[in-house]
Amino acid sequence: MSHMIPRRTVITFDPLTEHLKNLQPDEVNALHMMQGVYSNQIALTTAVISLQHQAINSDDDLHGLADSVAANTLPRLAPVCNEIKEHLNNG
Repeated sequence: MSHMIPRRTVITFDPLTEHLKNLQPDEVNALHMMQGVYSNQIALTTAVISLQHQAINSDDDLHGLADSVAANTLPRLAPVCNEIKEHLNNG
């Protein structure tokens, strides 16, 4: 028994392609600008993740990273914590 492989359907009309063909020049420029911004964001995010990964792997300094996060975060959370305690005590 042989299995028949169905043919791919040939799409003759693609709404997205048709829409892109009908864009005004300023819309095309805006689309290219957004594409550039998006690819820059991806490149920067990849670089930051790579640097963080390299720093953690090379130094094995997870405790230093945790200390840094705690030092930057805990002072901001102290007023929130005090407010919650105040509401619990009055509530």
